[in-house]
Amino acid sequence: MDAMSTFLWHKQVPAKVSVLAWRLVRNRLPTKDNLVAHHIIHPDSQFCVTGCGGLETTHHLLLSCLVFAPLWRLVRAWIGISTTDPNTLQDHLVQFTYSVGGSQSRRSFMQLIWLCCIWVVWNERNNRVFKAKEATLHQISSVVVVVQ
Repeated sequence: MDAMSTFLWHKQVPAKVSVLAWRLVRNRLPTKDNLVAHHIIHPDSQFCVTGCGGLETTHHLLLSCLVFAPLWRLVRAWIGISTTDPNTLQDHLVQFTYSVGGSQSRRSFMQLIWLCCIWVVWNERNNRVFKAKEATLHQISSVVVVVQ
């Protein structure tokens, strides 16, 4: 198991969440850019479901989308940490997990929060794509807080 995998597989996390995270860091999620690359959708359809104008990539959805990226700022404020978002999802996970320092249990808690955040963003993305339902950033962030 590579070093990144140890961050993704957590005994208190449902396997489906870890599988999502594993696919995410390997760019294997069916984001619109990947669907275009496999000729499943037309290139005109690869824009973010939020309407922000960006191309839907894993990086965009989690770190730079004008709708979803602010979730990290809200979560950091809730926890009481201040960091910036790194350029890669792998670096983001490592930095987020180690931002609290301290014990293994604190890092494990941060790992759980990170996994929860990517799960709620991916589910919100799918709700917008397949059900035409939209939640606000406040509603999305409240799911993260409730799960924890």
